[in-house]
Amino acid sequence: MTRQKAPDSVTPEAGPVPGEATRRYLRALAERGSVSVDWSAAPPTYKRYPTAGRVVLPWRAPSPVGDLLRGLLGVTRAEWTHRAGVRLKRPAPSGGALYPIEAYVALGDPAGLYHYDAAHHALDLVRAGDHRPLLRASLTCPPAEVPDMVVVLTAVFWRNGFKYRDFAYRLHCQEVGVLGAQVLVLGESLGVDTSVHLRFDDAACQSLLGFDPSREGVLAAFTCTSGAGAIKGPLPRSFTTGEDHPPSSVVGLLPHLSALHAAAAAATGSGVLPALPPVPAGPLVALPAPRVLRLADGLPLRGSPEIGFLPWEIDARDLAAILAHASAGYRGDLPGCHRTPVTLTPHVLVQRVRGVPAGAYRYDPDTGGLVATAGTGRVETGPLQLDTRQALPEAAAVLVPAGDQTAGITGFGDRWYRLQQAEAGLVVHRGALAAAAAGLAARIHSDGTNPITDAVLGLSGPVHGLSCLLLGAPRPGMTVTAPLR
Repeated sequence: MTRQKAPDSVTPEAGPVPGEATRRYLRALAERGSVSVDWSAAPPTYKRYPTAGRVVLPWRAPSPVGDLLRGLLGVTRAEWTHRAGVRLKRPAPSGGALYPIEAYVALGDPAGLYHYDAAHHALDLVRAGDHRPLLRASLTCPPAEVPDMVVVLTAVFWRNGFKYRDFAYRLHCQEVGVLGAQVLVLGESLGVDTSVHLRFDDAACQSLLGFDPSREGVLAAFTCTSGAGAIKGPLPRSFTTGEDHPPSSVVGLLPHLSALHAAAAAATGSGVLPALPPVPAGPLVALPAPRVLRLADGLPLRGSPEIGFLPWEIDARDLAAILAHASAGYRGDLPGCHRTPVTLTPHVLVQRVRGVPAGAYRYDPDTGGLVATAGTGRVETGPLQLDTRQALPEAAAVLVPAGDQTAGITGFGDRWYRLQQAEAGLVVHRGALAAAAAGLAARIHSDGTNPITDAVLGLSGPVHGLSCLLLGAPRPGMTVTAPLR
């Protein structure tokens, strides 16, 4: 693909240049320095709506709607750590455990658009009426029939923006990918057909939800069919409610985040994916047949270890299974994603895997093998946070999805950034679930994606690491995670 350098400024007559918001955002992230965190500026962790139209979801009785939402965003576990004591946490990982993602649910019975109150495991009415047909029509690749349930995911920008500043948008996009992986596994275990939608009419969804896009933005949607359409509850009255205490606008606080989200929401393009870099011609290391795993078995076991790993070897069959699940196709709306992720390629740093030489590799999903890359340097010499620097030497392997963050602008405009980061989140979370199902531990370390890590993995040109998942043997007795029942 031929690329032209975008100008640094755009005249009003010319209109916005596709990809310029992405390039400005990437430059801002590359130039950012350390920022002190003002914890007094932290907003509430939960969003609240009036409870007049509330539907309380069952906690113990089987409920496809309730079980799916609780397994996605509910308060489901208590974690004890040696540093912070007991903390209530949600089922899927979130940067800094700040949980900026909210869920809005469109149902046909009782008909309404609801906000999921994760703290109380309840649905609060936002807008009466059946809005599933409208949301289905807003999807670029809608299902053949009106789904039983449509879940719209949004990001409250300031909820983690106060800590991570503009970098928060990267975490937002990856977190909806994490939740995409989570909902697909939950759907399979609950007998619900689910699909991940990253392409839709942002303006239509935003208008229906009725909030300011400078404060909270739509990032993804899930459609769910077969057994998820009806719950017992009162019929909602015909009214539209407003949220209690709307979050802060971030236009002046996080200018690059705001500009990129606005550009991504308005983006158009051909919808044609760019070609991924070919598998390099390095030495091939064959992996054994993957161990048979069921990702749903990893749901209750997955946790993010805060104190590293035991410095033990892991079995090559486990690594093969983790990579196969992380790189498998999924039900989504990107062309070809049913076969394999289509915006990135998986790379692996092997440190202690039985039968596999230590080194940097690219994983080839077609052969199930590892191809050595010409990487140089040591990851631990990069700009890492203290917890990453401590955990990295103990990890058995590191999974890094990598991609060109501007290659898809021709086909998708500035939305390409959102699509690719979401796929990165999906890949690493499926790797984490597979690791948990295999009895191993895994944790996402976003600071592991830096120029030093790229050099070690042999990444060059415009291709960079997008996320970083450390894999290894868990330390028993130090971090205890238990489901709430």
